[in-house]
Amino acid sequence: MPYEQYEEDEVKDAQPVTSDGAAPPLGGSEAARWRRVGPAAIAVVPVSMLFGVLAVRADWSLLEVVAISLLGFSGSVQFAVLPLAESGAGFFTMLLVTASINSRYLPIAYTSAARLPSAAGERACLAHMLGDEAYATEHERDSGAGLWGIRLSIFAAWVLAGLVGALLGRVIPTNWLGADVNLGYPASVVLMYLSAAQLRARLWHNERRSAVLAAAVLSAGLALLLIQWFGPVYFWIPSILLTTVILGRVWP
Repeated sequence: MPYEQYEEDEVKDAQPVTSDGAAPPLGGSEAARWRRVGPAAIAVVPVSMLFGVLAVRADWSLLEVVAISLLGFSGSVQFAVLPLAESGAGFFTMLLVTASINSRYLPIAYTSAARLPSAAGERACLAHMLGDEAYATEHERDSGAGLWGIRLSIFAAWVLAGLVGALLGRVIPTNWLGADVNLGYPASVVLMYLSAAQLRARLWHNERRSAVLAAAVLSAGLALLLIQWFGPVYFWIPSILLTTVILGRVWP
């Protein structure tokens, strides 16, 4: 479906006019929300299944696979921890790596915090379930129920797919999974499309779109510069901090 038609249909479904002429919060239509969250939830399945397969091959138990999916909920972190655990790295080393990689969530947590419910328990649960796919799928005016539907759907898909992958890893012959197999590729493509679509939608209706776009370009340029200065490992945290500051100053 062309993006323009998708956006038009979603607005029709998500913002029907009420009797007093006001439009309800975006995402109010269950069908519109599922059209948004469905592709993202499906996209994380092959990645999480691959992790489950590899974790079982590394002698992780089913409980350990489910626990890290529930508590970690980060594909990049989970894949990074696997070789560290196999090499006998200490707890604090793995904790430092986890915190470094997950620091990328600082900007998206900052920009999405305003739409979280006020209750502390709900805020904590929804904040824990925040991921790249959920952020790329959500809109600024999604209701609390909409956020629950989006984030919980993707979170549940991730955890269940990891368990299924772990179960499959016990029966799949070793020679079936070569080193050149990349089951995460479909998820990466879908995530890139969702991110580009959401960036376009948000900038198009943003009064300061020129400033936001310029800030995004500046952030990307600084990240590339930091890669040259600090290398592909140590650039991560300063790049995330600079991006958070730059985008936080221009985003309305």
